[in-house]
Amino acid sequence: MKSKEEILNSYNTTGADGLPEISAEDLLNAMEAYKQQWAEAAFEAARKQKNGTYQFDTFNDFVESEKQTIPTAEDNFSSTIAAVADSIVTNFLPDDASTNEFSFDFNLEGNRYTAFYTKDLDGYWKMDNWQRE
Repeated sequence: MKSKEEILNSYNTTGADGLPEISAEDLLNAMEAYKQQWAEAAFEAARKQKNGTYQFDTFNDFVESEKQTIPTAEDNFSSTIAAVADSIVTNFLPDDASTNEFSFDFNLEGNRYTAFYTKDLDGYWKMDNWQRE
């Protein structure tokens, strides 16, 4: 692993007076390289294992999986519906462990909504969709 000084020196240039200097953009790039290096080191130290094998082979695989799981809300109200439903979903979880999907109704701002949940491969409940009644 490179030290901070090694990373900074790789972005340094020599000024007219012969002294090393670094531009603001290169300093930002050096800081980003240092942050990336430590993120990869942290990933290697804390990789999740699943059934005796690593869940992600490389740091880039982990980063890509995180990008895919970030929900994209259509609007602020969709994220509000999701937040409300996620905060009360434990009150409606089915008793039967073999159930893979369920729905429940709730009221918000004088309107009735239905939240639809499905169980993912790891056994966690995720909101799939919602509709206004």
